[in-house]
Amino acid sequence: MIKPSSPIPPHLRKLQLSFLDQLAPPIYIHIILYFQPSQHHHEYSKLETSRKLKQSLSDVLSIYYPLAGRIRDNSWVDCNDAGAEYIEARFNNDRILDASADIPLAVQVNFFGCSGTAIGVCVSHRLADAMSMVTFINAWAAACRGDSKTIAVTQPTFNLASRFPPVDFSGLFPSGPPPPRQKIVTKRFVFNERKLAALRKAASGPLMENPTRVEAVSAFIWRHFMESVSLKDNMNGENMVFATSHVVDIRARASPPLPHQFFGNACGRAVAMKTVSSEGQDNNYYDLAVKLREVIRKADADYVRRLEDGDAFLKYISANNENDPAFKDGRKNLEICSFTSWYRLPAYETDYGWGKPVWVSIINVPYKNLIFFLGTKSGNGIEAWVNMLEEDIAVIETNYELLGNIVKPQGI
Repeated sequence: MIKPSSPIPPHLRKLQLSFLDQLAPPIYIHIILYFQPSQHHHEYSKLETSRKLKQSLSDVLSIYYPLAGRIRDNSWVDCNDAGAEYIEARFNNDRILDASADIPLAVQVNFFGCSGTAIGVCVSHRLADAMSMVTFINAWAAACRGDSKTIAVTQPTFNLASRFPPVDFSGLFPSGPPPPRQKIVTKRFVFNERKLAALRKAASGPLMENPTRVEAVSAFIWRHFMESVSLKDNMNGENMVFATSHVVDIRARASPPLPHQFFGNACGRAVAMKTVSSEGQDNNYYDLAVKLREVIRKADADYVRRLEDGDAFLKYISANNENDPAFKDGRKNLEICSFTSWYRLPAYETDYGWGKPVWVSIINVPYKNLIFFLGTKSGNGIEAWVNMLEEDIAVIETNYELLGNIVKPQGI
């Protein structure tokens, strides 16, 4: 356990989670950074690198002190300096990086026989979103390489609850039996410049001449997910309702904007709906991309203002016409897929003192119909990590191959 290098003042001992933190799923988010072999990573240097990593982690935890505390009742953090879990492995390790329910942070450092290094970071989603996680990682890296200037400009603030006060969720979401276990497959699809160009052209039209990379890839996956489900499910003459949600960073959307240093879950969700009749219908990329853009743009300053009053926001969501009745009565003909984009996160800028990563990945996430977007090292591509049933993955893969010959992007 790595503890902060300096004790936390008593008046900072208790950190209240915000309404947005309460909305985050009770899971851990993971990221892995892979570094090329370096002349600094011979056997002696591995010991010195290990010492620097642990010392700098201790130093940065005195700044990011909630990560060294313990989560209590899923509603607040006891900033008690208990420490973050640090695991180190040589050559190979069978352990899957994770943490017990109340530990906010776990780190695993792997030294490989080729002298390459991988650093995996696991953060409780109750405490942080992906932007906060990567900001912390870059601060740790800056501390490791002795860059005090970078640390100074990334000083975090932990008062998100002052802007988004917590609410009482008790009795709001009735408990029921867990869904049946299904075999979820994780597959990575790399959309390089060639594939993205073909897809963005297919998703262009009079209302959207130049869809973004994220809009185009989201429309592609959503379309072929609907195609797969519609083909295999017996709809018995009923319409099928498909929903997709996109996580949106609200820092810049708020008025006034939230400072970049706000640590926590500063994000909301944009939900798009699509009804498919039992006779089936073609969902082209353009129509779906337009629908996605419309709902994402609705996550504006007014949306953020509603989030600032959690009780009122929950009432708004329950009464809003955008929420199809299928959400409320639990109909079986509703399928949801969820997107979260880490595409623009500065993970490839991380430098512990031996260079920037050659690849950044996540791990397999066994949650049905959850899709992550990561950037590529070149900055011109998107990696889509898709978690779905095997038969749905197969339909997406078939259409992915049709986008053009697979060309390995530069920097991958």
